[in-house]
Amino acid sequence: MIRIGFFGTPEIASCCLEELCGDFHVSFVVAGEDKPAGRHQHMMHCAAKGSAMCRDIPILQPHSLRDPAFIDTIKKFDADIYVVVAYGKIIPREIFDHPRLKTINLHPSLLPRYRGAAPVPWAIIRGETETGVTVQIINEELDAGDIIVQEKVRIHENMTAGELYDVVIPMGSRMLSRAIGLLASGDAMPRPQDPAEATYCGKITRELAAVDWTRPSAEIHNLVRGLNPKPGAWTLFRGKNLKIWGTLRAEDCGEDLRPGELHVRGKKTLLAGTGSGCIEITSIQPETKKTMDGPSFINGYRLTAGDSFGV
Repeated sequence: MIRIGFFGTPEIASCCLEELCGDFHVSFVVAGEDKPAGRHQHMMHCAAKGSAMCRDIPILQPHSLRDPAFIDTIKKFDADIYVVVAYGKIIPREIFDHPRLKTINLHPSLLPRYRGAAPVPWAIIRGETETGVTVQIINEELDAGDIIVQEKVRIHENMTAGELYDVVIPMGSRMLSRAIGLLASGDAMPRPQDPAEATYCGKITRELAAVDWTRPSAEIHNLVRGLNPKPGAWTLFRGKNLKIWGTLRAEDCGEDLRPGELHVRGKKTLLAGTGSGCIEITSIQPETKKTMDGPSFINGYRLTAGDSFGV
């Protein structure tokens, strides 16, 4: 049976690990280090480590992948291939070149587009109608290795990042198994990426997540979708932070609204002005409160003329 060394940290990695365990022998798991979390800052382990613990798979959590002792340890497992899924650190050549079938990586985009840290949210934020999943052979350049398998995914108009993850994670898990089988059998036909087609995406920052109400309604709708379920698009309301989790593009505002200005239509529909048209707010979370729908926000905050987001 093919022996796998697995590198991964978050939930997407855990899901892929579970799938691979059904088809192959996972010799070890390299997971992100435990981190303090919650109000009391208790040390918590990542999802991939949790899955490995449940299956009694040896777990390694190195502070540095260049530690000679760590490298010697994983080499002793004599894995046939290494699989990387959202591990969070760059894999050095001494590691990714070691297995006989090399090292593959799962990336949730149609490489070479959206190389980088957050391809799923960025594809939605930028209004893409199509994305995909790619399994590539790792090299020293970020997400630039030869493609083994690749599949497309349609992005619907109101799809959130969370909903897109629900599609690409199981798809990616199956694609990893297929890629390993192709490499092991010698039937893989790696396809080089065209660097001229490459685009890049960075990490999601708090500044990016702030809603700029002077932008067109379509851009704001895409931002909200792309940042759901985390970290959430945010704005100010009556001097306090507020997160917007759900929106719909409104075809007819019925009012000439300033950017951020609020308007209640029919006592139940919450509209906000933008730089071009307006947008309906369907799910919203005021600071220190639970998430609520538009009508609940209207009733709970007794909106008056002149109320506005962003202030």
